[in-house]
Amino acid sequence: MVDKNQFQFIFLVTLLSSISLFSTDIFLPALPQMAEFFQCSPAQIQMSFSISLIGIAACHLLTGLLADRFGRKKVLLFGMILFTTASILCALAQTIQQFVLFRLLQAIGGGSGSVISRTLIVDRYDRKEAVKIFSTIFPIASIGGAIAPFIGGYMTYFWTWQVTFIFIAIVGVGILTSVIILENKEALSPSSTPIEPLSSQLAGKKHLEVVTNLEFIAHVCIIAACFSAFRSYIVESPFVFTAQGFDVQEIGRFYMLPSVSYIIGNLLAKRLIQNQMPNQLLRTGMILFVFGAACLLVVTYIFPFSPYALIIAMSMLIFGNGLLFPTASAGAMTAVPKKHAGIASGFLGASGFIASALAISWVGDFCQGDAQKLAFFIAVPVVFGLISYLTLASHSRHCETTAGCHILK
Repeated sequence: MVDKNQFQFIFLVTLLSSISLFSTDIFLPALPQMAEFFQCSPAQIQMSFSISLIGIAACHLLTGLLADRFGRKKVLLFGMILFTTASILCALAQTIQQFVLFRLLQAIGGGSGSVISRTLIVDRYDRKEAVKIFSTIFPIASIGGAIAPFIGGYMTYFWTWQVTFIFIAIVGVGILTSVIILENKEALSPSSTPIEPLSSQLAGKKHLEVVTNLEFIAHVCIIAACFSAFRSYIVESPFVFTAQGFDVQEIGRFYMLPSVSYIIGNLLAKRLIQNQMPNQLLRTGMILFVFGAACLLVVTYIFPFSPYALIIAMSMLIFGNGLLFPTASAGAMTAVPKKHAGIASGFLGASGFIASALAISWVGDFCQGDAQKLAFFIAVPVVFGLISYLTLASHSRHCETTAGCHILK
């Protein structure tokens, strides 16, 4: 039975986890129209994603440190105000340079929400409970990701792509209001660890303790692989579907099945964690992740011009993502001491965004709207994720007989 305070807490962290994904996915169907508006190439409009993701990555690292030092609430409120303001500026942009700058600011503001939400969860729960909470909020957050392209497609069709950013700004105001109204004094108070001077030497020492934790790094690499595969598909697929002759409304609908697959994966993770250990659940998710990538390679070779073959195979891969994300997130965040939760959360998010930024910067030039090339491109981060999982599994077996093996020697 969930009490009122826990329900409000889950509601708050779900909102914070949703906003970054929602604000990115809502204008995906409009990417070709935006490239035409700004008179730039598809690769240039995709580059706006890469730059914003790099900005989010830097924001994650700094936000985690500041959250540990000054408390969750102050950092969170500033981030949400920045997000809302930048969303309005995105709608007013007249050049691709202006849009990239304002999108960067929007992404930084929204990124603070996801950092703080993960930090709040590990402030309150152990690893197994954290998996349950992550498995609760991820599918709810994914509903936003599922309906965002659908909403954005219709907004662009009936009005313009600028309307999507006005809508995002309104959502930002709603989340900012919720943060203020539903403030949990215990959860959003400054970290319970002693306040220390915010020096570069101390910050470097804390980051070193986190990044030399092999268990943490292996989980982070798995998440980065999942994130890169997913974002490569999200950014390139509108151009694949456009080349196949589909309009913006139809493209918006094409993202429903993959999003639902992710939600089902999250819900299944929550159910399976009742009877399985987190490492068993991680193995199941990785098998599905790799199997989905193999299916993607096969179906795009047999049916290179069918959007439905691409969508179904990608949905299998994303179903595996749905199992991996909450399990690997909880594994990473609980592998480090709670006093470093903010830094760990920031590094976790930053790693995923940096990997995605690199993938997005290359996917457009490599694929050029070709489904087969996209399948091969996605296979690269999948292989990286598999290698990371095998490394983690080997490390776990070693830890069964060796004490104190978290830190790399």
